[in-house]
Amino acid sequence: MISLLNALLTRAIVPCALLMLAPTTPLLAQGIPGAPKQREPQSGEDAVKVSVAVVGTVAPNATVRIVATFDIIPSWHIYWTNPGQSGAPTRLKFTLPDGCVLATNPDGTPAIDFPLPTIFTHGETTFGYEKSVTISAAVKLPATIPSGGLPATVRSSWLVCKEICLMGRGESSIDLSKPVAADSKAAVALKASLAHTPIPLPASWKMAYSQAKELSAVLVIEAPTSVGADSQWQFIPNDTPGVSLETGYLAAGTGRTLVLPLSISRPSAGDRPLALAGLLILGKNGPAYSFTIPVPAP
Repeated sequence: MISLLNALLTRAIVPCALLMLAPTTPLLAQGIPGAPKQREPQSGEDAVKVSVAVVGTVAPNATVRIVATFDIIPSWHIYWTNPGQSGAPTRLKFTLPDGCVLATNPDGTPAIDFPLPTIFTHGETTFGYEKSVTISAAVKLPATIPSGGLPATVRSSWLVCKEICLMGRGESSIDLSKPVAADSKAAVALKASLAHTPIPLPASWKMAYSQAKELSAVLVIEAPTSVGADSQWQFIPNDTPGVSLETGYLAAGTGRTLVLPLSISRPSAGDRPLALAGLLILGKNGPAYSFTIPVPAP
């Protein structure tokens, strides 16, 4: 009789304990009807936290890196420089003190290093990042480091999406003369990011146009014999005005030769040189190579 009574009491107490824990224990709350759901973010700033730091060794004419880490809440994502079929690129803008020189691309835009993005193919083809991503830009310091430091401002913007999308913006003040420690979280994240940043396509790879017409062109990329004959390729383009893939936002192939049919709209390039740029990815996760190649006149 006592054993039966104890069993009944135990069975009565367990659900009460679960209900008491439900508001602060998401795992238990998921299994209880009517329990409050985890609050969804109401803004891009709710969904993404941005931290900015300086990494490197400070000395006259030395180069340091401005490092921005985007920490993204679970199940949401932000975008690469070319978001793909939808989305918006993640951007950084800099206000630097006199004498500091930001690294730039050949077209004069800031050279911001992004690691290889994830390719999302859920209905649309997009490129971006989940959980966390660190991007960076190199800055050359002046010949004289002022005693008052080198104050700078970094403005960030991003679009973060799940079922809906939220725009986010941030602003951070930093001192380029005060880098973080070599073993800091920012320095470790930068090292990992640069290890996954695409490198320029080696000269041993051959690229040539098999044809170039007014409205179309065909680029042929040939890998060296060191690349396996059964290698899997993917190509994702940068946003290059006037040049797009006929296959859409992603091209794939097998072997040592990749053929890229292109659609050309010469007026859309405006004053910018007409060129194809993007990332060539071997296998699923790289290595990845970047390249830019001008489109010849017809």
